[in-house]
Amino acid sequence: MMRPGLARLLLLCCLLPAVAHAQAADEYAAKAAFIYNIAQFSTLPNMNGVVRLCVLGRDPFGSALATLEGKPLGNARLSIVYPHSGPEALMQCHILYISASESDDMTALADSARAAGVLTIADTRGAARKGVMLELVLDDRRIAFEFNGAAARGAGVVLSSKVLRLARAIY
Repeated sequence: MMRPGLARLLLLCCLLPAVAHAQAADEYAAKAAFIYNIAQFSTLPNMNGVVRLCVLGRDPFGSALATLEGKPLGNARLSIVYPHSGPEALMQCHILYISASESDDMTALADSARAAGVLTIADTRGAARKGVMLELVLDDRRIAFEFNGAAARGAGVVLSSKVLRLARAIY
């Protein structure tokens, strides 16, 4: 029997069309839901009742992440945080979305996050090859992802094998 969260993830990954540039808010609402569903099927180090999802850099999500505030993740609750710097993010975050505005520092951020045990996510092209664990991509108008398994293992982050089967590429 398929878990309801996995069914939602499959829907988002395989059936939910990404929207045109003019509807970027809807695209990021779908990406926010995708990130939440990925988090439901992840084991993250250092969780103590709260899982902090941080957005570093310019926030492309608008109000989409606010709908996730307080949602359950296993025995924890999700909290959304907007740190001012990479070091601040690494001290307080469990999941770090690296905005495109931070792409110049992406490799260094990914390396530091791996050492800190933080799950990293970005939608900048080539992010997974630079050490980001999950790179969200639009593939034929659908949200898909690439996964950097070496980076995740180095951070102690584990994704369900059911989720990994949905990856477009694994490094």
